[in-house]
Amino acid sequence: MKRLACALLVITSGAVAAREAPSVPVPASWSLAGSWRAHDGNDAAFMGQQGPVRDWRALPVPSNWYTAGWDHQGVLWYRHEFTLPPLPEDTMATLVFDGVDYYADAWLNQQPLGRHEGYFQRFAYDITDKLQRHNKLAIRVDSPFEDPKTIWPLHKTMVKGVLNQHDTRPGGAWSPRGQDANSGGIWAPVRLHLSRGVTVDNLILRPDFQHGLDKPQLRVELVYRATQAREVDLTLRARPANFNGERFAQRQKVRLEATGSTPQRLTLTLPMENAQLWWPKGYGFPHLYRVSATFNDDKGEMERITSRTGLRQIVEQPDNQGWVLNGKRIFIKGSNYIGSPWLSEMDEKKYRRDLQLVLDMNANAIRVHGHVAGRPLYRMADEMGLMIWQDVPLQWGYKDTPEFADNAARQSLEMTEQFGNSPAIIAWGGHNEPPWNSPWMEKRFPDWHKDLNRVLTERVADALAKDNSRIVHRFSAVEEHYWQGWYFGVTTDVLQPAKTGIITEFGAQALPKLSTLKTIIPTDKRWPASTKADDPDWEIWKYHNFQPFQTFGFAKIPRGKNMDEFIHNTQKYQADLVGMAAESYRRQRYQPVTALFHFMFVETWPSINWGVVDYLRQPKAGYYALQRAYQPLLPSIEPVTLNWRAGTPGVVKLWAINDSFSPCDGCTLRWRVKTPGITRQQESKPMTLPPDSGRQVAQLTFTPSAPGALRIEYEILDAQGKTVGRNFYVTTVAP
Repeated sequence: MKRLACALLVITSGAVAAREAPSVPVPASWSLAGSWRAHDGNDAAFMGQQGPVRDWRALPVPSNWYTAGWDHQGVLWYRHEFTLPPLPEDTMATLVFDGVDYYADAWLNQQPLGRHEGYFQRFAYDITDKLQRHNKLAIRVDSPFEDPKTIWPLHKTMVKGVLNQHDTRPGGAWSPRGQDANSGGIWAPVRLHLSRGVTVDNLILRPDFQHGLDKPQLRVELVYRATQAREVDLTLRARPANFNGERFAQRQKVRLEATGSTPQRLTLTLPMENAQLWWPKGYGFPHLYRVSATFNDDKGEMERITSRTGLRQIVEQPDNQGWVLNGKRIFIKGSNYIGSPWLSEMDEKKYRRDLQLVLDMNANAIRVHGHVAGRPLYRMADEMGLMIWQDVPLQWGYKDTPEFADNAARQSLEMTEQFGNSPAIIAWGGHNEPPWNSPWMEKRFPDWHKDLNRVLTERVADALAKDNSRIVHRFSAVEEHYWQGWYFGVTTDVLQPAKTGIITEFGAQALPKLSTLKTIIPTDKRWPASTKADDPDWEIWKYHNFQPFQTFGFAKIPRGKNMDEFIHNTQKYQADLVGMAAESYRRQRYQPVTALFHFMFVETWPSINWGVVDYLRQPKAGYYALQRAYQPLLPSIEPVTLNWRAGTPGVVKLWAINDSFSPCDGCTLRWRVKTPGITRQQESKPMTLPPDSGRQVAQLTFTPSAPGALRIEYEILDAQGKTVGRNFYVTTVAP
């Protein structure tokens, strides 16, 4: 699509007399990014679409207003002006927003354009009959503060998920300050699009494998508006985007209907026999195709839209027998991910940095937890070969009415249609911990009841299920959240048999490194007088998401004598728990575990929470524990004896797990038992590890002669003697 920046003169105030210019060639699209003007709009009498902007504040677009330096709740008015050269006849003009949080009312030249609700969707206004040579645009954006006594958090009215309530955002999930640092604003790009006679608002692409994996077809759905009924030429093209390969094209006559303001849909199929499939990293190459749809008449090109996709098939087998990707069963090892509560902060470079850290941790998937992220995340995941479980933005409780359920279902369907071209998204996830599935809420909220939001959950799940090219997980149940060792039970409870095939949360908190902590907690609050959770000096820690009750009272992590010991103790606890849990769930592969997602990957703001990577992107010890536990070839150590004593035999079981598609032929398994400075026992065993396999290979019994440290090392070597998997287990022998 042409992007002719020279043809559009954008200004922020006053009128500009532009010279007469040649007619603009269409289709064309221009960014309206830049410095706009903004004004507080919480006074209902303030009519921001009128009057001068002399006293208005400059604000960059796109941005969340909080990250632009304006800590604001509620209504903010935006104004912008732009001048156009003469346009060809039959030009259709569309104003396109990629994301406004949360409500948007728009005027062009003081004429209303309409209202939009929802923070993550792309939406557009037809401005053809309102466009002038010089144009004044006004947007009223409302991201309201919800009354904590009557609405927030159990009866929320906005589909924003973790962006307006979560354990990891400023103030935490349940504090009266849990809505601080509002995410509102025109946070994603804005552009003006011109076309002739027809405008395509969305290009929906879905793979079709009904004739087999080697004979895929691409189902193409065009959501369009047209000025009149006519027959035109439509050309579909799919060309390799990140590799050299065959191109596919198809040209045909299509009938457009005069749509008025109501878009119509045109559905076609593009055969792509022997096209390359998209694979996650470590399992193949993430082949991508750039797909375009071009409309032409006897005067030439009318409209063109381009998107990128990949061809892949994902199927969920019954009875927890796994997810099958392109005919191959694949075990899902992931982590929950939120890049930032303020999505304008994240760009391709930052998402790529985060996703590379995920891949380096040996994970193959992320769960985009309780929100829809910025579009660059999905582009990067597609390119890098990282699978995504994509949640809807529903977290805990909402207004319990049919109207809200309909609204949430509509937005969920828009999510699937607007983000579904991404092959990295292999699963849609529904409502996270809906109230009707969360009996723990009964003690917190007097108006909780056992059916609260049940209809909402069902309506949203049904909307997701309309996309049959992905797995649909209807809601994320509390039974799938394995919080042993943090909210209940003890760490070794993670060794017990899992009760669900999918585990969407497990983990523990840990402090970041000292240099990071110093940027979060001021010096005079860094060492509270006691470890009691009600000590007022912990309040600033709690605001930054730290949980002193769980840390000291439940997990019983010792604070130590100084901050270095405190950091070490929390990081060790987190690392021990997540490593032990991840290995346990991998040993239970398909009996019943098919997918696991640790909670959380990264801390999204200056906070102290469950992330194994801090907000400055410095890994904690837990990151390296998961890196070991997620190795494709995993020499896993199952502790049978939990309390070792001198003179008493202790037992561990040794497992070999191969998640890859290839066998490890002629491998050698080697293990040793060590006390400080001495190898007490050593053995090795030749073995071929089949692909997609996991089994116990040995039981090791050892009697320590004295108290002290005990270390068991275990590795897998390939046929050439190269170590392809390495692990260890450390415990303390009591007298």
